[in-house]
Amino acid sequence: MSSELAVSPAEPQPYGEVYDRGYQHYEGERLGRKHAFGALIRYSIQRSLGIKKRWTAKVVPIIIYVVAAGAVLIMIGIEAFIDEATMNYGEFFTFLLFPLIGLFVATTAPEMLCADRRENVLALYFSRAITRLDYVLSKLAAMAILTLTISLVPQAFFWLFRQLLADAPLPALKDNLDELGKIAVTGTLLALYLGAIGLAVASFTKRKAIAIAIIFVGWIVTEAFIGIFTEAVSDQGWSDYLALLSPFTCAGLLAHSLLTTPAERDFEIPLDWWWYALAMVTTIVIACAVMVWRYVPED
Repeated sequence: MSSELAVSPAEPQPYGEVYDRGYQHYEGERLGRKHAFGALIRYSIQRSLGIKKRWTAKVVPIIIYVVAAGAVLIMIGIEAFIDEATMNYGEFFTFLLFPLIGLFVATTAPEMLCADRRENVLALYFSRAITRLDYVLSKLAAMAILTLTISLVPQAFFWLFRQLLADAPLPALKDNLDELGKIAVTGTLLALYLGAIGLAVASFTKRKAIAIAIIFVGWIVTEAFIGIFTEAVSDQGWSDYLALLSPFTCAGLLAHSLLTTPAERDFEIPLDWWWYALAMVTTIVIACAVMVWRYVPED
């Protein structure tokens, strides 16, 4: 009897609610791929400089900029008092700017790439209007713009102040414009070259500290290895081309080729300047290809 009176539980019924949240279709201007490309460049620059981040993220960039500005002011001050040139533009690049550029690239390139991979935002980027090539080129553009502030701006001010110290500043500015053009070419190519190498290395890891260490140590090890190997095979006709494989040696020889005269050098440059320029451009293309390949699986 009790079994007849037992009531079987009711089967669950589908349930749903509709909420009117007031969503509307976007009817404004669609800025598209070009705007997304520029926005990614601006964001990358801000992140690398520590803008909108804690003050500790700004320490290294500030120190590098202060040292670069101080180097220019010190050199100009010395020349103003002794009334003669103490360092040519090639030496200024090699001895003062190259260490700063190497440190700057080693610390900023990983900040541009490693964080995106670590925070898993690459799929979000590639779901928008940009392609993998756009992503790589935007990072390279941001890196080059930042590196230009170290590779070109101090050298340009050094050139400007040196002309202003001349007995006739206006004629000096006009007569030495070709020097400024060579400084611009050297600084721009150097920014793209070292920036591309730094980004290519950083694209292989999501750990920023590891990327910084690899880039920084890589500069030192490559220079030492190429230098030792070049000395070991110096009697071979092809030994002069080994300098093309060393980032700072290659860039330094290009700077001396374009910015100094034979009388200002105490060494001989083995190859024509275009060899070094061609090696740098080739490295930039290879580095971009490596970065695009690295982001294929993230499609």
